[in-house]
Amino acid sequence: MRKFLTKKLGYEQFGYFCLMNVLKRGFNFYLDSSIHIGFSVYALTYCTLYVFDLPYDEAVLYFTFYGTIVTYNFIKYGSSAKQYFFVATNYLKFIQMLSFVCFVLASYYAFQLQWKTLFLAVGLSLLSSLYIIPFLPKQKNFRTLPGFKISIVALCWTGVTVLLPIVNADIPLAETNVILLGLQRFVLVLVLMIPFEISDLSYDAAALGTLPQRLGIPRTKLLAYVWIVLFVFLEYFIEKSFSTAFFMTVGIGLLLCVSIWQSRIKKSKYFAAFWVESIPIVWFLLLVCV
Repeated sequence: MRKFLTKKLGYEQFGYFCLMNVLKRGFNFYLDSSIHIGFSVYALTYCTLYVFDLPYDEAVLYFTFYGTIVTYNFIKYGSSAKQYFFVATNYLKFIQMLSFVCFVLASYYAFQLQWKTLFLAVGLSLLSSLYIIPFLPKQKNFRTLPGFKISIVALCWTGVTVLLPIVNADIPLAETNVILLGLQRFVLVLVLMIPFEISDLSYDAAALGTLPQRLGIPRTKLLAYVWIVLFVFLEYFIEKSFSTAFFMTVGIGLLLCVSIWQSRIKKSKYFAAFWVESIPIVWFLLLVCV
């Protein structure tokens, strides 16, 4: 009887570890294939629709979701692939297959956008591609230019999550709230990038000139806190009152402060890649549920 129970317990433990291994692999694929980033961009795009009281725009939201997955996977894995497309491992081939499916879906929704929105999307895609494709002497791209890395990412995210839905809705770009929201979104992405900048400090080449390399970690965190205050401050001017949306933004600001405070060199990849990038999704859920 004891032998039977021991064997049964062993099978249960084996099944548990197998299940956990499958879940871990699935979760890693979810992060590595940029699906989580896609949801973050989707969430921020929805936030823009919410601010301007626009109806649910399926074409814009799904285009940004699928397009983000394609773009990020190209940026992450294209530089290590032969001619930017031929990957070496089966794992990367699965990610490439997912990217192809997402490209088809993004193309489907792209042709439901206005032409001016589509032209803007193409421009942002080209700007994103220059993040890894050399276009300057000595094989330099935007990522290798000192100080450009974080600004280009923030600019692209702002363009995708603010300008695309605004342009597609025929709202003038010179409108005050468009400018304020664009600035606020740019600042938000700068803050979201800081944990990545800090965790990659021991891996980044000195020539990159990242903020932690130039300012040190304490000053970089201090700068991030200043940006967070500006992020919340801008929300008041967008809402023009202490509305529910304003206090939601204050809550997001507190989450951002915690993420900066917890940022460390060689922090677990799940901290930045999942928890930090979940903050826009939390913001989206607050807007939907409250």
